[in-house]
Amino acid sequence: MLNAYKKIGNAYAVAMGKELLKQGREARSGGLINSLKSIVNGSTISILGNSYWTFVNYGVQKGKINPKAPARIKGLIKWLKYKGIGSSEPIIRGIAYAIAYTHFKKGMPTMNGRLDKSRLNFVDKAIKNSEREISMVIDKEIGYELDLILKKF
Repeated sequence: MLNAYKKIGNAYAVAMGKELLKQGREARSGGLINSLKSIVNGSTISILGNSYWTFVNYGVQKGKINPKAPARIKGLIKWLKYKGIGSSEPIIRGIAYAIAYTHFKKGMPTMNGRLDKSRLNFVDKAIKNSEREISMVIDKEIGYELDLILKKF
């Protein structure tokens, strides 16, 4: 059954990655999409991802973000460098502070400087939008496991 649970968990992780792509998140920047993985413990399946998945899934209300937090600025600088945005350290730092300030004023996630609620709830949307595919994986894997059990009798 362990293998069946792993395949079911992987189907959920793939569905979440696809939903993030539909919402405009980029796979090439690594981050959240590449961090999604399923863990099986007994009969429990958990989908794990980078620790900031809750902010991506639920968003953050305006005013709840400290735009000057060193960890936030450092993360934004790293992301900007990866994207190739900005030509020098001072410019990149300035862009990072501008993004952090926009998040403070508008909330997260934003798109073109505006709060974009369509980019929230990727977990629920993934489960809903891939219900049929995941049900097929469950039926196939559980059916296979039941066949193995019945062949032993």
